[in-house]
Amino acid sequence: MYRKVSDLKENAMYLEVFNNAWTFNDTEYDNNKTDRYIMFTDEGEVFGAFAFTLYNMETGSTIENLYKYKENVKEINTLGYVTIEITAFAIKQEFQSPTYFKQSFFYMTQELINLNTDYCIGLTERKFSRLLQGVFGRNLTVLEKNILAEEDNTKWYAMILDMKAVCLNINQYPILKYGAFNIVQNT
Repeated sequence: MYRKVSDLKENAMYLEVFNNAWTFNDTEYDNNKTDRYIMFTDEGEVFGAFAFTLYNMETGSTIENLYKYKENVKEINTLGYVTIEITAFAIKQEFQSPTYFKQSFFYMTQELINLNTDYCIGLTERKFSRLLQGVFGRNLTVLEKNILAEEDNTKWYAMILDMKAVCLNINQYPILKYGAFNIVQNT
């Protein structure tokens, strides 16, 4: 289960995930620019969090300083398309396993479908980009690799996901259709 953060108590749970995974400066919640979500285990414990921001064609993405989506990606700069930027994602350290990563992909994809998303953009770390490519296959395009963030020397991959293609072929993605918690493992 996942849900949108709607009050300060839930925001504290959201921030707990990021503080568990890495240092995170909370700058956007009070500005109401970003929709935040918390993800739960079957037992009701928060295991992860993510945030989405609606892409603005006039100003570009929130990460234009690292990758110029506005200049480089014509698909998302066309009237009528809904583009969502993944602005944050984390899983608590004790839950960092393939099952919880896959379940988080399921939850994020469900919300992207609910938002009628045409494209999804974001910067990811190398390891996470490989996981995403394994799940979404050819519908996920790496636009640029090894983008250096000077403030902390991390390297990022700029990516775009064609959600229209994913939605049209959802049966090809059991993890996205049912979630990791609901797939019966072969024994």
